[in-house]
Amino acid sequence: MRRKLQSRSKQNVLGLDVSHYNGDVEWKQVAAAGYKFVYLKLTEGKSYVDDTTYDNYIAAKNAGLRVGFYHYAHCTNDPIAEVDFFLKKLGDMKADLPHCLDLEENKGLSKTKVSAFAVKWMEYLQKKTGITPILYTGLSFSNSYFTSAVAKYPLWVARYAAGSKRSTGFTNPGESNVWSKWAMFQYTDSGKVKGISGNVDVNEMDLDFFKSIDSGVVVVGDANPPSSYRKGDSGLGVKELQQKLVKAGFKLPVHGDDGSYGDETVEAVEAFQKQYGLAIDGIAGEKTLDKLADVLKDQPVAEGEPKEEPKPAVKPTPTKPVIKADSGIKSVQVTLNSRYHVGLATDGLYGPSTKKALIKGLQTELNKQYKAKLAVDGIFGKGTAAACVTLSEGARGNITWILQAALYSLGYDPKGVDGAFGKGTTKAVKAFQTKSGLTADGIAGKNTFNKLF
Repeated sequence: MRRKLQSRSKQNVLGLDVSHYNGDVEWKQVAAAGYKFVYLKLTEGKSYVDDTTYDNYIAAKNAGLRVGFYHYAHCTNDPIAEVDFFLKKLGDMKADLPHCLDLEENKGLSKTKVSAFAVKWMEYLQKKTGITPILYTGLSFSNSYFTSAVAKYPLWVARYAAGSKRSTGFTNPGESNVWSKWAMFQYTDSGKVKGISGNVDVNEMDLDFFKSIDSGVVVVGDANPPSSYRKGDSGLGVKELQQKLVKAGFKLPVHGDDGSYGDETVEAVEAFQKQYGLAIDGIAGEKTLDKLADVLKDQPVAEGEPKEEPKPAVKPTPTKPVIKADSGIKSVQVTLNSRYHVGLATDGLYGPSTKKALIKGLQTELNKQYKAKLAVDGIFGKGTAAACVTLSEGARGNITWILQAALYSLGYDPKGVDGAFGKGTTKAVKAFQTKSGLTADGIAGKNTFNKLF
């Protein structure tokens, strides 16, 4: 029996999905245009990786967009192998949105086999990450090749209007014989958005679904395996863990499902582990997550999304000063780890380790680009100082990025740590030079680098 899916609403949240086909994106312009999230193509099949994903991840996060990742599946492959490949390439990138299975070709397989592939793919990913994935597909394909076995997963549906209405799209995607509502609706592949050349896919995310999964924008390298959450972690996986604990009867009365793994979540996990005979360590590892899934398996599924626990109007004042992590510094640390393999703790705090990592990055680039033959030791000595190049407005590249990262970390915001030396970087350099007793010309030469490091 087919059911009419819900219509779009002005209350819903707008977002995009992009891949290498969209070229260079100016993410700050996208954010200024009112878009709140983006899905990035990460992988396809068992071997393809989109080479624009990491740069888009960093830039979109810095612009304040929530970021998710999708995998374009080939249903004739082993779904376990595809998930393992996706997670390997995900690495320490931190998703703010559920991981997505993009399945839109049947490759000659029957409805039963296509559905079995999708279920196995999503069940395995959920087991490995603790996060319920979302399924992207076209409306017509979903009605032809999916059974009710996939209905337990949120639907991201695509359907486009023709002719002059292609860019504005349908108000309603139509009828489904599997789902009763969509979580996301891709209503056009011909959107026009500032910051993107050409057409782009535009989506509405259902407001209730958004509220149920949103934990803000998190930029942090996850040193734990994907199936393990512990004190200090944050993001979508933690939020979903908290929602499941509440469903299982383990209350979080103060902070609720805020996406941050603090003492209250530790206590709830320990109580759950004690009740079900697990090792009591307050860490939601694979055994704890599996048991939690088993406990919830037989509970009836509610029509609405899990409600947040009430939060107090006024939070208690800390007894000691709190040093707040900075998301921009976290982003810098994530990039340093990925680009230069320096093994930083991604805590959002600028200290000696991050400074040393920036110097290692600088030494690496000077060696690679200018054959400086420096020891990559993170010590800014005479050799490194002498090898430094002069940067000014218009410069681009990894050394410019290191300059911007150092300025930002010291409190001089270049208005984008993106490797492009623009007016914001000039202004930040001048401010730093003035404070450091240098000639404030906005040009970063040897003296400026020497003061930075």
